[in-house]
Amino acid sequence: MIYQSTAEYVNSAQSLQDKIARIDAVITLLLDNMAVAAAGNAEFKEYSLDDGQTRIRAVYNTIVDIERSIYSFERLKQLYINQLNGRITRLIDGRNFN
Repeated sequence: MIYQSTAEYVNSAQSLQDKIARIDAVITLLLDNMAVAAAGNAEFKEYSLDDGQTRIRAVYNTIVDIERSIYSFERLKQLYINQLNGRITRLIDGRNFN
């Protein structure tokens, strides 16, 4: 399967767990490529995700673009986690702490 964008790749997943796993794969790839670009010559323009079943290709101009993309995917991942688990706040009386 060949996807034209990472958004298409993530949105094609059936369940929230699959979407979270796909976002993790994209974030890992972006972090690896950002490290290569920062340590190398910083002329990184393109990355490709190919896990044998899917192919995604994206182009970035600077490391800052990669950072923004990672931040956006992390926010999206947190939204999916919140949908999956719900948002819970637990209040504990301070006198219970030792």
